Amino acid sequence: MIYLFVPYYGEWHSYFQECLDNQAEKFWLFKYDRKENGVGWTSACNMFHREFSRYRGTEDDVICIMNNDITFGDFFLSEGYEVDTGTVLIPRDSGVSFDWSNKRCHHGLDTFPGRAFFMTAPDFIKSGGFSRLLPHYLSDLDYGFKLTKRGMRIEEMNHSINHESHPVNRNAWSVRSVNNPVSWTVFLLRWGRNRYILKNLLTSWLELFK
Repeated sequence: MIYLFVPYYGEWHSYFQECLDNQAEKFWLFKYDRKENGVGWTSACNMFHREFSRYRGTEDDVICIMNNDITFGDFFLSEGYEVDTGTVLIPRDSGVSFDWSNKRCHHGLDTFPGRAFFMTAPDFIKSGGFSRLLPHYLSDLDYGFKLTKRGMRIEEMNHSINHESHPVNRNAWSVRSVNNPVSWTVFLLRWGRNRYILKNLLTSWLELFK
């Protein structure tokens, strides 16, 4: 069985529900309104991790965490259900690698954003959840780095997703901002390359004055 957890914020999009309705694979859906419950994406995912760890599931169960601002094909969950032990399965062309010399992201398989990914239930339980030190826009990338450090593989699916673009949060100090310098400082100290850390930290803080 696929256990699908969707930590959405306020609005349940009809185009996303239509994609779910068309899926060929059966699944159990867990909807969690972060706005109604007053929690961030990271806290919501950790709540799901705690609750599912109590249930534990079976070796044949698969976990999928997905945002509701995406669209995908009818066999997306079917392919995700085939994820192997020791593997994180992500949509095609959604993997991320870092050019630490310039603090820039490009396509690769070092980590992944949290828009949609699949893991076996035992692997998800053993993962230990997401870092409480980081908000949504970096905790998912942090999670991917943590998994690969533990020896898990990131593989891309044949299926891709379409993602709705969102306006950039102009308040850099907001925890929902992709440019929050405090969040970037924590992230860089955890995963940055030593020779570039100082340069990356300066870049993160100087972006406040652009």
